[in-house]
Amino acid sequence: MKHIITIVLTLFLAAFAMAQERNYISICGKTKTSIKWTEERKNGKIYLHTVQGGEKHEYILGSGYKTESWKIVNTSSNTNLSISLNNGICSISGKFNGKQISKKVKSKGKPWYQNIAYNAGLTLKNGRSVEYECFRPDNIKLYTMSAVKKGNEKLDGKNAVRIEVSLAGFMSAFWSCDYYFDTSSLMFVGYKGVNGGPRTPETKISVAR
Repeated sequence: MKHIITIVLTLFLAAFAMAQERNYISICGKTKTSIKWTEERKNGKIYLHTVQGGEKHEYILGSGYKTESWKIVNTSSNTNLSISLNNGICSISGKFNGKQISKKVKSKGKPWYQNIAYNAGLTLKNGRSVEYECFRPDNIKLYTMSAVKKGNEKLDGKNAVRIEVSLAGFMSAFWSCDYYFDTSSLMFVGYKGVNGGPRTPETKISVAR
């Protein structure tokens, strides 16, 4: 009997550790791309891999879904960059758009959530707002961001929690976007926002059907 329990427990843990996959569709104007998330939990950490077009991101998340490291790879732009956080210092190294980078950036003390789409619903499960830090992917500069829960709305005919993300403080007047999360699981199900200058079409992300 003891052996049976051990085998069942082993199988359960193995199944839990297996990668979970989620698929999304991003539409911006006439451009449509697929996004794949692969999530694996082991040794108390979350390993999240995302692929969109020719760009790959790898995240390691620790307690409270805080980012511990982030890697971005895009062969077409000659980018292979890694960022890790230790003792309040972000170490940046690798190539970004063909240029070699090696520098350190001091955190302002806010939690680092590099992929807020992954965790905002869970982070704000019992709260209304949170300020966090995030590197802007197109210039690798560290910004303080704000995520605010706005309540439930319909998205693709289903109820979803809308969370507005913007730059923190007075800068919030210049840009914001909306993330949507399933009301039960609080997993990411959609996005709406403009990612670019004037006349850039709105980007919409939804769960792949």
